[in-house]
Amino acid sequence: MPKRLPPLRRLALWAVFFLLYALTTARDILPADSGEFQLAAAGWGILHPPGYPLYTLIGALWVRLIPVGSIPFRLNLLSAALAATTLVLVMEAVRTWAESWGLERRAALTGGLAAALLLGAAPTFWAQAATANIRMPTLLFAAWGFLALAQFKRATDDGRRPLLSLALAAGLGVGHHPSLIFVALGWACYLLLVNASLLRQPRRWLPAAGVAALAWLVPQLYLPIRGAMSNVPLAVADLNTWHGFWHHVLARGFAGDMFAFANPADLALRLPLLRTLFEFQFPPLFLGLAFSGWLWLLWRHWKLALALFLSWIVHTFVTITYRAPQTVEYLMPAYLPVVLAWGLGVAAASGYAHRHVIRNTQSINRAAYCVLRSALFVLLALALVRFPARFPDFLTLAADTSARERVAPLLEQAPPDALLLADWRWATPLWVLQQVEGLRPDVEVAYVYPVKDKEYEEVWRERAEAAGERPVLTTHAYEWEGWLAAPVGGGYRLYRRPLEELPPELAYTSLDADLGPVRLLGYRLHGDWKPGRTVEVQLAWQASGPQEPAPSFTARLFDAGGAFLTHADRFLGSDTALGEVRFTNLTLQLPWDACPGVVYPHVGIYTV
Repeated sequence: MPKRLPPLRRLALWAVFFLLYALTTARDILPADSGEFQLAAAGWGILHPPGYPLYTLIGALWVRLIPVGSIPFRLNLLSAALAATTLVLVMEAVRTWAESWGLERRAALTGGLAAALLLGAAPTFWAQAATANIRMPTLLFAAWGFLALAQFKRATDDGRRPLLSLALAAGLGVGHHPSLIFVALGWACYLLLVNASLLRQPRRWLPAAGVAALAWLVPQLYLPIRGAMSNVPLAVADLNTWHGFWHHVLARGFAGDMFAFANPADLALRLPLLRTLFEFQFPPLFLGLAFSGWLWLLWRHWKLALALFLSWIVHTFVTITYRAPQTVEYLMPAYLPVVLAWGLGVAAASGYAHRHVIRNTQSINRAAYCVLRSALFVLLALALVRFPARFPDFLTLAADTSARERVAPLLEQAPPDALLLADWRWATPLWVLQQVEGLRPDVEVAYVYPVKDKEYEEVWRERAEAAGERPVLTTHAYEWEGWLAAPVGGGYRLYRRPLEELPPELAYTSLDADLGPVRLLGYRLHGDWKPGRTVEVQLAWQASGPQEPAPSFTARLFDAGGAFLTHADRFLGSDTALGEVRFTNLTLQLPWDACPGVVYPHVGIYTV
């Protein structure tokens, strides 16, 4: 019977990984889905389909029990804890399989550590370990399932406890994210290959089936119970009805996205991306070694090799044919078979070299096996150095506050009772600022969702028109006839055309400069004036003469010595009436190698 790794060592390994990810955890509010998760955890809300009730419950409890930093930061920190747990489960799965095959404990531990190191430094894994997201729990349940399979293979009795563990992982995992079903196909394949008589013995699998059903059901009850209450953040209607519940849990609104690219024309374009996607996570050397480890499994332990391949190929195919921009994140469960094959290959090579170095008395052969051990040491070192190589970048990302810098000024500068129209990316951090931090609750933040068979721009315009006389702000602007978009904070304030005076609430620095066909009324400088950053020169102007040919603005930045730094141009068009106030933004990219403390902007007009 293989010995279990002492709990203190597992805890120490978990603590090392957790500390690493905690140091690089995002400190502030985040946009899009991450902002939604932060809001739901703070207010016991209901997330978008399929609902993720287990994550909501755990997140809500976590942010209340961990008194560190702000609520958004606490939920981000939960991902660091889940990531560290996932890596320990991966290491344990490799170690358990290796020891069940008779490999030495040191070799098994080496393989397990190799698998954890390869996965832990993968860019997408690390990024998800540092932000609030539902990908990390999905990967944790997948790793748990593979560990339960390894324990089933090792079990000397009827394997009832590993089966119950697998059932719990499957029930909770599929309840959290249904895509885990595709990985679970490989689990079922392995169980039947290892013990073909299992299906004919209901007393062994019926209790596990019951555990899986309950593990799925119990967290789901949160949705109708909470959905029946009032003032629930992000709640949808009819969630406490039979139809509404299943429509949400089964994510029927996204049904058209499944296998959307499963046709020859799209697959010809999508499949070549797989090499790029996997090489983005793992260097080609390690991918090649993982494939070599899988070939060794196919030779010595073909049942596991087939199960890993089935989990990998099915989940990869479903992901690459799914219509969504987050392919690299959806693909994460397919990374597990890769790192497991790599880790088991390392364990086998390490055990092989160790046995022959000890037993072999011929100096030539002994030297050859020592070379193999040295090569394994180098590979582990290469896997390990990926952590310090990536750490500075993720540490920089942890301090990023760009989401707050964009949306907080928009809220702060909004007039009372304003309507703020936002897309999904910016609606969620705006809601977090309002409902968690209490910033400007008098402003209505409305998510502009896509409408079937209607252009998204038209949806925005209809929402703006329906506001009537209320002040309207947006997170981004379109060129609409009869409307004018003035920059405010990280967004825009909409005005009806024609606008004949510069509104004082915009707080532009007044300027009266005659530039021929254009009179410059005011300006504002916006952005982070540091090397490599993007800044804006925001200009308010009006036509003071003929606009034919149509003029263009040019903005240039110089340092105190008169040296040129950067420039930007913007064509103004010719649809401006004399005396009408207009607004133009010129975006400038500051150079990385020169950004003095004093910058002089120059603005001019030219025609072609």
